Amino acid sequence: MSRIGQDINKVRLKKGMTPKQLAKALGVSERYILDIESGKKIVSDDMIGRISKALDFELGPIGLFASDDKFAPDIRKDENVRSVKKVAPVASDGPVQQVWDDAFGNILKTVPVYGYKMDRIIDKKLLPIEKNKVEGYAKEKVFYLIIEDTDMAGFRIFKGDRAFGVLENQIDKDGFFLIEYNGERVVRQVKKLQGDKLLLVYNRGTLITETVSTKEIKVIARLVKLEVIL
Repeated sequence: MSRIGQDINKVRLKKGMTPKQLAKALGVSERYILDIESGKKIVSDDMIGRISKALDFELGPIGLFASDDKFAPDIRKDENVRSVKKVAPVASDGPVQQVWDDAFGNILKTVPVYGYKMDRIIDKKLLPIEKNKVEGYAKEKVFYLIIEDTDMAGFRIFKGDRAFGVLENQIDKDGFFLIEYNGERVVRQVKKLQGDKLLLVYNRGTLITETVSTKEIKVIARLVKLEVIL
């Protein structure tokens, strides 16, 4: 479960609201709420704002900020919860960054940086929003992935590099993907074969291929661009 998912779940339960009730208030499915709370989906900045209004709480990068004095005393025991009337939200990278984010929130997207598990935000990067998209992709689906191993070194994708990714749950065409396979999350070049067969390719100095069915893997995201950190 992600931290933001835990926070949403915690406040929803304290408010006495079911996932179905919250979903109805937001105009989304109950499954969508459950996936956010369990960390299966990455919640966008826009959705965080909508959920904050529905729960009468502001969800921020350092936790929750109470807007109701009657509710605040019950949750102040949690170090991640503070009253907005006494403590203003401050971004993890300092007050200057918070001012920047607020001023340019409509033209810049704070893109999260994750490891393979995608269970916590390691870093952030601001990218411009053009026609409600970032780099040509839906702004709610983009992120950066830190490469954690040398499996793709033969493709010049090295440990420590950052790959710009887009959340996807299926493979429509050949490319590089973050997938779950044999209980692990890995990066592989994936090529479509006949029927439901896929070819997984990686290269640690020697080219290795595996043929699998679409049912054997879970697609997490497509990796579309590599950023090399010098």
